[in-house]
Amino acid sequence: MFTFLIRDFNSLIGFSERYYADNNLPRSIVESYVPWAMTYDSKVIYAKYGEHRGFNNGKNIMPYTAERSKERRSLCQSELGLLALSKPVYSLNAVNIVSQGIRRYLMSNYMNDNEKVMNIIAKQIGHYFFTGGRLGFGRISIEKASTLEPKYIWTKILLTLEIGTVEQKLAIHDAVGRKILPILKGTELIRYKSIASKVRQEWFDQSDIRGRVKKEKRGSATNIPGIADRRIESDVGYTMQIRDRAVDSFERDVNRTSHPEANDFFDETDARNLLFGGGISGTTGTLFQAAEAFGPLNSLELKKEYMLAIIGYLVGGGMHSYHESMVIGKKVGVPYNPGAYVDSLPTSFKNSGDFLQWNARYYDISTLGAIHWFYNNGRLPSHLDHRVLS
Repeated sequence: MFTFLIRDFNSLIGFSERYYADNNLPRSIVESYVPWAMTYDSKVIYAKYGEHRGFNNGKNIMPYTAERSKERRSLCQSELGLLALSKPVYSLNAVNIVSQGIRRYLMSNYMNDNEKVMNIIAKQIGHYFFTGGRLGFGRISIEKASTLEPKYIWTKILLTLEIGTVEQKLAIHDAVGRKILPILKGTELIRYKSIASKVRQEWFDQSDIRGRVKKEKRGSATNIPGIADRRIESDVGYTMQIRDRAVDSFERDVNRTSHPEANDFFDETDARNLLFGGGISGTTGTLFQAAEAFGPLNSLELKKEYMLAIIGYLVGGGMHSYHESMVIGKKVGVPYNPGAYVDSLPTSFKNSGDFLQWNARYYDISTLGAIHWFYNNGRLPSHLDHRVLS
């Protein structure tokens, strides 16, 4: 059980502590709460809706604003991503199902022609995992693939499917689905393609529409988790691998070409005061295609577990914001109320002490994040901004 700080007109400091038996603030027509202010040690003060208006700056607290909402959201999802990476037990069942399916698929092809399969693996995906010095997330080594024997690459990739980290396993899932299936084919390829139009639309890969451009000044490689700002890195911890983050390489393209689905995506992002990371996540789509091909994941809990692993890989890795991945997860049945988190998370995580601590720290985002449209600044939807500019 944890306490909430609640605006209190009778308190000299402006707020008081309250306990709620189920660790949730009331949300009903009669009584409902919104984030109202913050203490200088980053604790959120909530106010009953109707009592949330007005602010007295003389009480050693600061107002909860749109920018503070975004800062809190960045930290919340970065810490969630780091937990997903550092505690693989929460997604283990789902990740193992896909890994074992890939292993069976590769071994069945290997038994038919081992030299051919090892050479295909080395040529098509070896460079993703033996990078020659590049710092891609989920790499196995910075050895250069072209200097290694195909058998060595093959053996290491199969071993990593068994004992690797979350980011390494998901990187293999994605690479095998995108690069190996089209060559080796099989019924798995049919299943892979069966949801392609649902989870990875063509506009995701059209640079003028997708809505991101490279930054003029790109950040250096880092082990800061998620999309956390470098200035507040100490608040969330570190990833095991130093890597290049998409959030340090890309920024939003304000001059993107208008497109109905892209407009809808960015309008929702703006209207709900959400975050841009690297644009809508095509990799989330291809990972769920891999899960469909090599699983499938036949229950909602397994899909939630796999979604959490994806959040670790892509959000914890700093490649996308939570929303940019979750809008794709929603297409395959993972529940998602844009801006909120708890309903999307697997029971394996929600029954843990890690969840209780994380949820207590970020309740304003994890549970109430879907109401943060309340804090946006009334800006025009992005496609209307674009039309004005053009």
